[in-house]
Amino acid sequence: MNGRTINQPIISRVGGALLHVDNLKKMVAWYGALLNMDVTIDKDIPFYVFDLDNNINLTLDDHRNIPSVNKRYPICQLKTKDIETTYKVVREARIPITLDLKRPHPGLAYFNIQDSEGNSLMILESEWINPAPIKQNDTSHPITNHLSNIIIPVHDLERATEWYSKLLGFPIRKDRQDGGPVYSFDYDGGTGILLDDNRNNQDLTSFPGFMLKAKDIKEAFSYVRKSDVEVVRNVQHDHYFIIKDAEENSVMICT
Repeated sequence: MNGRTINQPIISRVGGALLHVDNLKKMVAWYGALLNMDVTIDKDIPFYVFDLDNNINLTLDDHRNIPSVNKRYPICQLKTKDIETTYKVVREARIPITLDLKRPHPGLAYFNIQDSEGNSLMILESEWINPAPIKQNDTSHPITNHLSNIIIPVHDLERATEWYSKLLGFPIRKDRQDGGPVYSFDYDGGTGILLDDNRNNQDLTSFPGFMLKAKDIKEAFSYVRKSDVEVVRNVQHDHYFIIKDAEENSVMICT
């Protein structure tokens, strides 16, 4: 951000997690099974959206129509209520714009930026809510259709915390800077942003990009074991574990 501060809040809330996939059909089926949700795929559409329970989405996208920048695709959506003002503020703050403003149809506009750590983020204006979202087949399913946090991998936690503080309009809470590997920004609605320098995840082949919420961590762990899902980290501190999806992406399940 080149030392410039954004003096007005431009991000209203988290929009959802974005996951680049190579085989959309296979990945939609895998996440549908994990979440116990029925899925139907239109082969002509390059993405699939899982409507989660607090209007936060998990979007799988093969990006067949959108070029990447150095093979970096957006990892999350951040929502704004005024895309024009947000675009102007981002340009004035000299934040790198990696995909210029797009308006594919009325009511939808977005552009992509790059954060201080090289991650690509989508800034989105859209207040559309699916009037008939697909629900879980069983409300007692141990892994809920709720996304707890977007997890953003960072190289320098202090630098990234300052950068996201300016972008999101959150003051930095010194009580959260305890020398640990993470820093969190909380939003109303239960889905926040967690910065993670992954110092404790160097054994993983990929870092988790989001957390799915479990009702009971032991029940959720038992479920994935029975489902032959690959576990890459067993239950830690009675709080979370990490699995791999069908394309080797790490996914965190937590209470």
